[in-house]
Amino acid sequence: MNKNKLFHLILAATVAVLTILVPIQAEAEVVSPFKDVSKNSPYLEIIHEMRDQQIISGYTNGEFRPSEVISRKHAAALVNRTVKLPVVEKLVPFKDVSAKNTFFYDIKKLQQAGIFEPDAKGNFYPNQPITRAEMAKVLTAAFDLKVKVDLDFVDVPRTHPASKYIKAFYSNGITTGDFGTFSPDRPVTRVHYAVFLHRLLHMNDPVDPNEPAQKIRGQFARITEQELREPNLMALTMLGMLEQKITHDPSDYLITEPTKDGWATVQMYMAGHSLGQMAKENILYLKRFVKNGSELEAILDGWLQGDFSKIKEEFFTLKAIGDPDFFNCAVCEQKFAMNIRTKRAEEDFVRALYGEEGLQRHRTQWE
Repeated sequence: MNKNKLFHLILAATVAVLTILVPIQAEAEVVSPFKDVSKNSPYLEIIHEMRDQQIISGYTNGEFRPSEVISRKHAAALVNRTVKLPVVEKLVPFKDVSAKNTFFYDIKKLQQAGIFEPDAKGNFYPNQPITRAEMAKVLTAAFDLKVKVDLDFVDVPRTHPASKYIKAFYSNGITTGDFGTFSPDRPVTRVHYAVFLHRLLHMNDPVDPNEPAQKIRGQFARITEQELREPNLMALTMLGMLEQKITHDPSDYLITEPTKDGWATVQMYMAGHSLGQMAKENILYLKRFVKNGSELEAILDGWLQGDFSKIKEEFFTLKAIGDPDFFNCAVCEQKFAMNIRTKRAEEDFVRALYGEEGLQRHRTQWE
């Protein structure tokens, strides 16, 4: 994997949907794993945790059918039976959903919550697959997510009708897309909806100090723990964190400040980027994967103590480990022209990429 690919990696976590909810019992009996969910699946534990809590269920033959797409009616049922929805709109019946329909009440609740509305023909199309853009709207509205970071996926322009919902979905760490794209028109699968719903239900869980350190939700997208055990890939990941503090631009340059032609550097950063904030949570997370006594551990230990006095030297140390070819050039003066961002420029960078929450975290930890 080369450095360019690493820095544009993002966690593919698509919207999808599972089976119809069943009422939660006081004591849920743990049953055998779904026979079509591989023990090597990255979502194995999430699927069965949701199953054991009776939030989702499988088929009578013991299958979960993770790759099967979910219909709009099933999506409505799952959300309605998971979240208490407010009534903000008067009832407007859909022409293609009769009162005898098994999902009439679920669809009605989402319509009255302002999530669904009839199309020009007055229809809902209950049996059609729900798309990722539609699911982003449904879950963003149901869980009252707010836009925290103003970054876009390359295939979701700001004029897209679901742009604000997808942006809220991303900036709350529920999805990171797929290599800078979100695929808004792609149908949602059962397994991915289970993953998204699990993240939403646990997004405000307190940190357990007895558990291994975890990264900030949604950051270091698509970079796996196995990759972080490789010194060169770890070095490249740490270099990504250093973007917050050093730059080829003038020290006080603001990435959000537009030039005369209206372009700003922040436009280079897309939703789903693989960078991670220079924050104690992320540093502790990375320390889990470096060797004791290594240069990488020493650098992380210094950062954890708030020592950023040697970041220029550390930049080149990390470059040597992560990208040795960087130094194989005849004229490298421009490459080596690194500047340390001023406080104003660093805070502008943090706010643009990690939002107001990221800026508050930065000020709390390092000031």
